[in-house]
Amino acid sequence: MPTKQRRLTSPTADDVRAWHRVRSAALAHDRPGDPLPTLAHVRASLTTVGPGSRLALWLVHGANDEGVATAKLRLPAAEGGGRLASVELTVHPAHRRMGMGSRLLATVVAAATEEDCRRLSTEVLAGTPGESFLATREFVPALRLTWQRLVLAEIPERIVKLPDVPHPGYRLAAWEGAPPDALAESFAAARAALADMPSGSLEVGRTRWDAERVRMTAELAARRGERLLNHAAISEADGSVAGYTKLTLPAEADEGGDGGAGDTSSARARAKQLDTAVVAAHRGHGLGLWLKSAMLRHLLDAHPEVTEVVTNTADDNRHMLAVNAALGFRPLRRTVAYQLTLRA
Repeated sequence: MPTKQRRLTSPTADDVRAWHRVRSAALAHDRPGDPLPTLAHVRASLTTVGPGSRLALWLVHGANDEGVATAKLRLPAAEGGGRLASVELTVHPAHRRMGMGSRLLATVVAAATEEDCRRLSTEVLAGTPGESFLATREFVPALRLTWQRLVLAEIPERIVKLPDVPHPGYRLAAWEGAPPDALAESFAAARAALADMPSGSLEVGRTRWDAERVRMTAELAARRGERLLNHAAISEADGSVAGYTKLTLPAEADEGGDGGAGDTSSARARAKQLDTAVVAAHRGHGLGLWLKSAMLRHLLDAHPEVTEVVTNTADDNRHMLAVNAALGFRPLRRTVAYQLTLRA
């Protein structure tokens, strides 16, 4: 089937609709039961990027000019270090096994190589043809992840009560968006504690965190239409952030609706648990479980529209998997991060 591959510089409304068509069809086929993205979500994912990164986008059109495949390549900013790139490549289920994915991946690999990137990573569902597709193209498995889901109505009662249990030397704090100025620097230092999080053999690079960067990260979530919720454990000894957990509430639908594009009600019902970290000097006090239980109770009290939370955790991060299990999270699916070496 003849196709046309096009690199997007500034996605138009038609480009966003075509991208949404491909993404929604692939998710419905590969992950039945998951909420589908809205047009607003797709638009935001193509037009916003975090500090230190930039995007390269490709859209493949079929014979009738409909979208049939997409690729989103995340590249380091020109001044960024690490030279690590990642790609999200999607082919419409009706157009798979026709060589389209191979041609599009070759384009992406060439672009990442031209940008002098050292590694290219991507993530696929475990046990699917996507694994063999990557393995036969010199990608190697680098990190296995377990995705988990928690139904808020099923949270154990002891977890709901846990935020009330005193943790001597610490107090809880919460905010939405960027941290208060008085906590910004110590929050950045706590964010840097993720550097020693288990990551298999996946090369993830190192990010320099400071107050400005954490503010920029919060602004990015706002530009995507998401609400970023934060809970932190504050050391009473010096007032610094000893640990934190973050969660995003999904973006609202387009004003006036998406015209039927995506299940907006189910999308709004699912929140995403992001990272949780405890500074090394404060570990061993149960702060991670305390923080995450406080976040969950906040959802129950303040956000009745949210009915479930999803998260993903590296399989070799046994501690966090145990914490999640204690909270009531249950396995949803497994994915594998593959990595390709472009330059030694």
